[in-house]
Amino acid sequence: MNKIKINKKISGNVILLGVVSFLTDISSEIIFPILPMFIAALGGTGLIIGLIGGLADSISSLLKVFSGYWSDRLGKRLPFVFSGYGLSGVSKILLSFSTVWQHAVIFVSLERVGKGLRTAPRDAIIAESSRGQRGKAFGVHRAMDTSGAVIGSGIAFVLVYYLGLNFQTIIFAAGIIGFFALIPLLCFSY
Repeated sequence: MNKIKINKKISGNVILLGVVSFLTDISSEIIFPILPMFIAALGGTGLIIGLIGGLADSISSLLKVFSGYWSDRLGKRLPFVFSGYGLSGVSKILLSFSTVWQHAVIFVSLERVGKGLRTAPRDAIIAESSRGQRGKAFGVHRAMDTSGAVIGSGIAFVLVYYLGLNFQTIIFAAGIIGFFALIPLLCFSY
């Protein structure tokens, strides 16, 4: 019986996407714990905060289906991944300049559009780059993604409670981190 040899190394594409997800999750998890307080500071009520969250999640979920379909039809995944991460980074930076809660509706929604655009094509790249070891590849990617979320939440706590920075400064800094998450994608070979 022939045994299939499996390369034990994780694809460079998986590592690069893991680094991008790590940085993006740091950025997102710095913002999302303080987002309700930020919206309230801009004049949003509890109802508005809930509506923004629901709208954002709905947009992201719907676009995941369509972006996967579109990337399959076009046979191109990287443009969706790059534009999704780019839109998320830019919208976080713009969110920091919000002066009324209506701005937050727009920029939080745009950030979730970015998530919706990138998720399915990114996962397809991971699957296509990891033949024979998909479970390991997705596990490594998820571990990097989750590590970024944990670190981002810790950073948010330090920035708010120990350093006492204002919401706009924190969101702007997080947006810069999210924007720098694009750098590993420039090294991508797919």
